[in-house]
Amino acid sequence: MLKRICNYAVLIVELISIFGVLLILLFTVYEVTAREIFCKPTIWTNELTGYLLVWFGMLSIVYAYDKKSHVSVDLVYRKFGPQLKRCIDLFNNILIFIFAIFISVYGYKYWWLAYSRDWRHFGMLDVPMAYTRIALPIVGLLLVFQTLLSIFDSFNAFSGQAPASGEEKNSDA
Repeated sequence: MLKRICNYAVLIVELISIFGVLLILLFTVYEVTAREIFCKPTIWTNELTGYLLVWFGMLSIVYAYDKKSHVSVDLVYRKFGPQLKRCIDLFNNILIFIFAIFISVYGYKYWWLAYSRDWRHFGMLDVPMAYTRIALPIVGLLLVFQTLLSIFDSFNAFSGQAPASGEEKNSDA
């Protein structure tokens, strides 16, 4: 049940990210066309694409964690046995969990400061910082949820049970 909710959340993140990247692409094409062909640059496109990049850069963390596609150096890790790999994976997930808690707590505090003090981004659009800063606690909470599921899967792998995620075990496990 929890894994299904997590999968839906990641699917929503994926769809939002696809839509956001398409918006960034359209805004950039519009800006280049307006500036180069019509010699009338816009004010808002550069700023808006910057804000969208913040959001979709943060959301990509959740997506990459789910797909296990974060950049990693595994030259030594690949040489370890399956039991040691499970220990390292568990330790790694615990560290990511702690980091995600910090992102959630301090991201919320940072968002609250921006919201309560009505901080604004510098620029022509005068966008409240709270709109971009809210990405930190949202991504942090999604990452906490994902890492908790991974930690439970790791414990289940140690006890010989099927993973809670419903995925099959690796052939080297």
